[in-house]
Amino acid sequence: MMVRPFSPAALMRLTTAIGSGIVLLATSAHAQDTTDSETITLDTVVITAAPATTTEGSDSWTTEWMRSATGLVLSQKETPQSTSVLTYEQMKDRNITTVAQTMSAATGITVQAFESDRINYYSRGFNIDAYQYDGVPIPRDGVWQFGDNNPDMALYDHVEIVRGATGLMQGAGEPGASINFIRKRPTEEAQNEVSVSLASPKGGRVQSDMSGPLNENGTIRGRLIGVYDSRDGSLDGYHKDKYVLYGTLEADLTENTLLRTGLSYQKTKGDGVTWGGLPPFYADGGLIDWPEGTSNGTDWTYIDTKRTEAFASLEHVFQNNWTGRLVLTHVRNDMDSQLAWIYGAPDRVTGEGMQGYGTRYDGGYRQTNLNAMLNGDFEAFGQTHQFVLGAMASRGKGTYYGYGSGATFPVNIHNLNGNYPRPQLSDEAQFTSESEARQYAIYGTGQFSVSDRLKLLAGARVNWWDGSEGDGQTTSASYKLSGEVSPYVGFTYDINPTYTAYGSIATIYKPQLVQDADRQYLPPTYGYNYELGVKGDLLDGGLFASAAIFYTKQKDVAEYVEYIPAENRSIYRSIDGTETRGFELEVAGAINDRWNVSGGYTFRISKDKDGVELYTDQPRHTLKLATDYRVAGLLDDKLTVGGAMRWQSATESMKFASEVELPSVHQGSYTVFDLNASYELNDKTELSLSVNNILDKKYYATTGFYDTVVYGEGRTADLTLRAKF
Repeated sequence: MMVRPFSPAALMRLTTAIGSGIVLLATSAHAQDTTDSETITLDTVVITAAPATTTEGSDSWTTEWMRSATGLVLSQKETPQSTSVLTYEQMKDRNITTVAQTMSAATGITVQAFESDRINYYSRGFNIDAYQYDGVPIPRDGVWQFGDNNPDMALYDHVEIVRGATGLMQGAGEPGASINFIRKRPTEEAQNEVSVSLASPKGGRVQSDMSGPLNENGTIRGRLIGVYDSRDGSLDGYHKDKYVLYGTLEADLTENTLLRTGLSYQKTKGDGVTWGGLPPFYADGGLIDWPEGTSNGTDWTYIDTKRTEAFASLEHVFQNNWTGRLVLTHVRNDMDSQLAWIYGAPDRVTGEGMQGYGTRYDGGYRQTNLNAMLNGDFEAFGQTHQFVLGAMASRGKGTYYGYGSGATFPVNIHNLNGNYPRPQLSDEAQFTSESEARQYAIYGTGQFSVSDRLKLLAGARVNWWDGSEGDGQTTSASYKLSGEVSPYVGFTYDINPTYTAYGSIATIYKPQLVQDADRQYLPPTYGYNYELGVKGDLLDGGLFASAAIFYTKQKDVAEYVEYIPAENRSIYRSIDGTETRGFELEVAGAINDRWNVSGGYTFRISKDKDGVELYTDQPRHTLKLATDYRVAGLLDDKLTVGGAMRWQSATESMKFASEVELPSVHQGSYTVFDLNASYELNDKTELSLSVNNILDKKYYATTGFYDTVVYGEGRTADLTLRAKF
């Protein structure tokens, strides 16, 4: 598939003409009585949004509608890519409060903790760098520890995950998946809830959620959520405090115009934090079996982060029942940290041979996004079709500083207690990194009904990207892309009322700020995702099931060639990149009104151009299952019990450069089990217990990150009392 640059002016004329023509078709079709009735029904879903895209109050582990993949409001069956949704009810039932827990429960997602406070998520072998909030792309920084990919889930109604390339809605990124966080909205009726939790290891959580109308006729509604979470971790000496505040308002300016505003703030303070993992090997090459809870943090290491999000949206329904939406979002992240890195291979007998290094980092990142969207349906050739046209502009800027001590201190494996002298750090930054990126895009997507059973989807996104990075003083690198096209095509075919077959080709690109031997920047990496599958609504729509096979290819991937000391620069070349093949199975929803289930299996294998397997630190196979059952006839039907398990196949660490030649770390397959139960004390009060990793399984959460290992979380428990009033 060839991807060619478009002229911005020509594209603007083309998209304007298409949009105008479709709106005229919709206006003309609006005059037909029978069609008008059908159109009004469909557009009600788009206009009100809350019944279609909000899962709170549904008591369901699945949802029908989503718009994350294409911008169109489609059912999961109509979306021609693999999708997963973790609803309000499932997160409540399983006491999921962090994104890390959410991703651990999601089909096909691998969670890797590089240290105590930095977590990355992977899908189909690729890092997930595509994050959206109410459908608005907000990039995150995978290097600096802002905590921006692990916000508290109290703010969100549900999470939508689209696996594969998502360039149509995201813009730049990897072809693994996108994660869309759907914020909680004010409710039409007053509701208030307070929950208090006691946690093990030592800690607890208090959460308040108040929502409802703010005036007599209900045209102004508000919601206010507050969280304080304080707890120890599985690592010795580690403790984190988290403060969360979220407020949002909705106002019906007219019958056809809705204004939404909101502000969220999250502050975390982590003490005894780690930087990287633990050395995996003794000097003789033997594997170190670190005691449970062993930490490479110290009594002076910390990471403090702050994240503020502000958003405002204006939504208007036109007379032709098309909907226009304008969204402004601003995100601010700040981080301050003091860290210690432990490295080396200790002697098995003396315990000597490791060193520690202390440093401090701080910095901040700012991101502003403006998004506009027009969507609706129209009649043509006796069928109803949907179309969405959108544009976006964003600017992000980050600045980071490092204050290295330059001095090391000896560490003995037999006395790894975190009690080391605090280094004397420079008052002036010894390292500075500045980055800035501007993105502009126009996109359009249509769902065209060829017949009652067959629907075709086609769309494209055209991107303009302008980025730079440097040290804030002498060196700077800038990079521009103009008219980069990310096409999207797909189809769905209703085999019968229950099952729908689908196929799609989705694309994405990612800029590369690296140069070849001639000092020319490499072209962007392109990701192509090919997928075929079947989706079904079983048991009268209560249970959603899907099966898919996929093939993902990356082209023009940067490959390291050499480092030139005299010029202080690295040389790269562009090569054909990775190929990933696999398949997925998923089910989510209700067996009956007492029994909720979810489960997913994924197989994938990735290879480079020479057939060498890649991403061996991620499992080829993953299986995740969860269930929740209200026990009939026991304790007056007030007891609910449930559990979950996640299994993954063996992994082999990927190596980084090291002064000592060490073998890779092999980990066999393992399974982690969770349990949960709840009891309704009365109509307003519920007591619940959740235990994660109930068997206290010891396993590696990450292997090979700069030749270290990070252990997974041990057994944790939360006892929660939840009251409504």
